[in-house]
Amino acid sequence: MISAKTQNEVNAALRGNEMDRAGLIAEEAIAHGESHEMLFSLAAQRRRQFGDNRGAVLLYDRALDLAPDNPVILTAAGDAMRYTGQLREAVKHFDHAIAHDPAMIAAWYGRALALEAQGALEDARHSYTRVTELAPDTAAGFAGLASMQAQLAETVDARTNAKHAQILAPTESGTMIALARCDIAEGQYVEAAKWLRVLLDQRGLAPEDEIIASELLGDSLDKLGQADEAFDSYSHANARFAEVHAGPDKQPVARHAIEAIDAGLASLAPGTLTGSRCPAPTDAAGHVFLLGYPRSGTTLTEQILATIPNVVSLEEAPTLAAGDKFLSTDGIGALVALDDDEVSALRRDYWAVVAAAGIDVSGKTFIDMDPLKGPALPLIARLFPGAKIVFMHRDPRDVVWSCFRRNFIHSPVTLEFTSLQRAAQHYGAVMSLIRRCLETLPLTVHILRYEELVSDFEQTTQSLCAFLDLPWSSGLREFGLTARARTVRTASGPQVRRALFDGSGQWTNYADRFQPVMPLLEPWIEPPELPVARKS
Repeated sequence: MISAKTQNEVNAALRGNEMDRAGLIAEEAIAHGESHEMLFSLAAQRRRQFGDNRGAVLLYDRALDLAPDNPVILTAAGDAMRYTGQLREAVKHFDHAIAHDPAMIAAWYGRALALEAQGALEDARHSYTRVTELAPDTAAGFAGLASMQAQLAETVDARTNAKHAQILAPTESGTMIALARCDIAEGQYVEAAKWLRVLLDQRGLAPEDEIIASELLGDSLDKLGQADEAFDSYSHANARFAEVHAGPDKQPVARHAIEAIDAGLASLAPGTLTGSRCPAPTDAAGHVFLLGYPRSGTTLTEQILATIPNVVSLEEAPTLAAGDKFLSTDGIGALVALDDDEVSALRRDYWAVVAAAGIDVSGKTFIDMDPLKGPALPLIARLFPGAKIVFMHRDPRDVVWSCFRRNFIHSPVTLEFTSLQRAAQHYGAVMSLIRRCLETLPLTVHILRYEELVSDFEQTTQSLCAFLDLPWSSGLREFGLTARARTVRTASGPQVRRALFDGSGQWTNYADRFQPVMPLLEPWIEPPELPVARKS
């Protein structure tokens, strides 16, 4: 319900293009008990103006309670969700909007941006293509399409679409980013840096474009051997990322959550936390958790294993979300105290998430790949004592450097990657917890070293397959073909679509920058030791 007075005031503000005033009127009306989708939408827009995307999402949710099929509100809500890292939910909103208005350009474009941020480049390419069909006289669709094609190594088509975007809008940020991506794909790093510097000198550049351009400039300068300038460019991208996503409220520090789980586990007597043997509600032939740390090689390993018949996988999905409440200092005790019925309920929740993702595990080995699930090992040990754990280990200096230089989806964890110091502290906290889990929990674990995987592929994959009771063949080396046929939704997607690539030692060009954090990383250069009785 909206009063006539409020409606008149909002209309007057909108006629005068006073969006902030319209939003303020809407907020005051909501505070006084008025309820209408327009009010919630205007209030949400105002929140977004002040960087409060989380608050905006909540207001859009209330608007959609009243108008669930409104494509304009669905699209606006999806855009806000992109900034809070809720990318899968954003895509669902865009899809819902498109179902009600198939020609809605903003929904197709938002969908493309959300899929691109997930690393689903093929799907994003399709959405950008649809934008070019609906709006052939605007550059955004062609620029986005060119960027996707450049990252998918479709350089000829990428250059064609980038040039078309350049004709339509030569100074738009998307056009310049597309041209730079084409140059990077073709090894023309000087030209790429030129486009990116021109773009970064523009006034009023949108923060997300500034972040992308700064990262790409860092990549170009890195290839040109200009390490100091590259580091400064990456640092600028990270500083802007942290600034954009800090929001009006202080963000939680992800490292503190890891340390709380470690403290809870340390308080238990040895042997206290054991797995429940109640029947598991699945007929999967095997169950594997592929863990590690972002940029440690988990996506590469997943694609290798996905080449094996009757192996299915799900990447970075919140399969254990129902048990998150147990991953804290106090929650560990509650996890130990769960009875069989409660454990069964959590298992059902887990397999329901897997099924909802379209994964049929019947008679197959299911791989749950998520480098951020390492801290959930206490929960995994309690719920799935029969599961096998593959833990990826890579030189922490390469891992931290890769996390620092890449633009990730926003989350409390990715905020930890915005400086070498924070990234090294977070990495150390995760490894400390992993080591405690390996020492104290009844887990079946295989430690897979990235450096051994890329240097001795056959021997390393043979050992891995033997641990997992999976057939090995020389065809595993063709994982790039598998990756190109699948949707890979991680930052490593473009790499794993190519042949085996050894990314070791990239941090060495920045060794002087690592000196302050070396005491934090040196203890983890070698992987944590498994107890003798459980070595694979």
